[in-house]
Amino acid sequence: MQIRRAVMTTVSTLALAIGALAPTMPASAEPVDTALATLDRPAQSTAAQEHCALDLDVAAEAEELGLDAPEPVCFASVEEVERYLERRSVAAADSRLAAAASASIAVGRIYKDANKGGSSLTFWGSSGCAGVTFGFSALSSAWNTSVSSLTGLSGCWATAYAATGYSGSRVNCTPYCAGLGGLNDRVKSLVFRPTGTLG
Repeated sequence: MQIRRAVMTTVSTLALAIGALAPTMPASAEPVDTALATLDRPAQSTAAQEHCALDLDVAAEAEELGLDAPEPVCFASVEEVERYLERRSVAAADSRLAAAASASIAVGRIYKDANKGGSSLTFWGSSGCAGVTFGFSALSSAWNTSVSSLTGLSGCWATAYAATGYSGSRVNCTPYCAGLGGLNDRVKSLVFRPTGTLG
C-alpha cells in the first residue's frame, strides 16, 4: 500500500485562522485537472469559527509543479463544507465536466476543540481510503498546537502522532476521537488509513 505523503505549510493569508497543506503526490498518481478549483468558491468566512476544505489532489499537483499550496475554501459551518463537496460531485457527473472533475470525497476532518467543536479542516480528494493511505508528516503551525478531536471519513480511520514524521506517541481513531488525551493540542503528524488498519 502506497502512502500519499504531505507536508503542512502555512498560507500567509490564512495564517491566523487555518493553515493549508502541501501534499506530495506519488510519482504513479495521475495529474489532476484544476478546472473546477474555483467551482462555487465562496468568499472567505469572517466568522470566529472557520470550517475549511482542502483539495488534496490539487494541492499535490501544485507541490509537484513547484507552485504555492492552494488556499483551503472556507465556510461558516461543516454543513456548508459538505454541501460544497456534494455540488462538486454533482458537477463531476455532468458530461460536459466529467473529463475535468471527479467525485469529491472527504477522507477526514480535524477540529480545534474536543467533541467536533471549534474550527475545522476537511481533507478531500477523488478517492476514499479503500487501498489508499494519506499521510501528513508535519502539520502547519496553525494546526500543530490546535487539534483536539478528529475523525476519519469515507472508509478511513485516523492516527494522530505527537512528533513529525509519524513518530512519538500516537492515538488511533476508529474512526472518531472525541478527545485526544495526552495529544490534545500536540498533534504534529497525521495519517488517514483504510478502515481496519492501525498506526
